[in-house]
Amino acid sequence: MDFFINFIVIALFIFPFITLIHELGHAFFLKLSGGKLLELSIGKGEVLWNYKLFYLRVAYFAGGHVVAKDIEALGKFQRSLFYLGGVLFNLVSAVILDLATGFELGVFRNYLDSFIFVSYLTVLINLLPMTTIVGDTDGKQLVHLYRELKVEE
Repeated sequence: MDFFINFIVIALFIFPFITLIHELGHAFFLKLSGGKLLELSIGKGEVLWNYKLFYLRVAYFAGGHVVAKDIEALGKFQRSLFYLGGVLFNLVSAVILDLATGFELGVFRNYLDSFIFVSYLTVLINLLPMTTIVGDTDGKQLVHLYRELKVEE
């Protein structure tokens, strides 16, 4: 029973919060690069609630995305930062909490440990260049960016 409850808490509460941190990383580096943010969404499907450019969708536990205007107009370095922004925010939040709490890999004392572990896992998965059920990972976006730029040069 404990495993089931923990799984539900992680899936419905912790993972969406990790996703929010990830998407805020993309939005931060987009704004830092002078890009225009059109939407920051958590989840997939119909909109449950929105405030300005933030959208919470029905399947709020199923990832998220940032919609940018004219991302192609940004330079290679700026686009790289945009694609890596989510991973960087997840990594920094996990490392800070890891150092503050003495996290041990494989030992889950509380939900904070689960947050740290899932954050590290999110970093790893998003750096792999692959397509998932919710779209291309940040790693695959970077591979496309550098392949595209080599063709143009």
